[in-house]
Amino acid sequence: MICKDPKTPRLNRIELPIFRLAKPYLQARNDELHTRNAIKFAFRLLTLYKAERTVVIPAMILHDVGWSTVSEEIITKTCRPHPDKNLLKIHEDESLKIARDILNEVGYDTDAMAEILEIIDGHDTRNEALSVNDQIVKDSDKLTRYAGNFWFLAQRVPVTLEEFTASLERLIDQWLSLPDSREMARVELARRRMEMDNL
Repeated sequence: MICKDPKTPRLNRIELPIFRLAKPYLQARNDELHTRNAIKFAFRLLTLYKAERTVVIPAMILHDVGWSTVSEEIITKTCRPHPDKNLLKIHEDESLKIARDILNEVGYDTDAMAEILEIIDGHDTRNEALSVNDQIVKDSDKLTRYAGNFWFLAQRVPVTLEEFTASLERLIDQWLSLPDSREMARVELARRRMEMDNL
């Protein structure tokens, strides 16, 4: 079951089938862990901002399913702080197709589905968020780089741990639009620095 932390809500009876259908597509890169971690951040942000769980959580589950169809060469080129947006767009387009199929399969609400797909189509490449729902998805996606995906990415980027950490710190205000997301990133980065001190 997703989100075993007793303080974090669990996926409900509508969200869980979406995750089960998405899971086979989340085996590229470190995407299942990334998605689980992003969902946790999304739940935290949903308690702080007036947004729609019915849009945010399915978008969070499905936002990266398209990486499953992308070549390892492109994945490697996008695992850095400032990847080429044209390369990132490839996985957004693929995620959009897979997400549409999954949401149709579970018979998801048409209006919510339209917004979910709009959010997925640009979650990495669109500079400005479309709504608070989109802000939460975009921020939760980025927050995993400071938390659950930090060490995975640190092994893949062609820079030292110190350079990677400094780069992430510089990106906080640029990447994250919600004040609480920025604070979460700073707290997570402080934890990663403590872990680095213990290496």
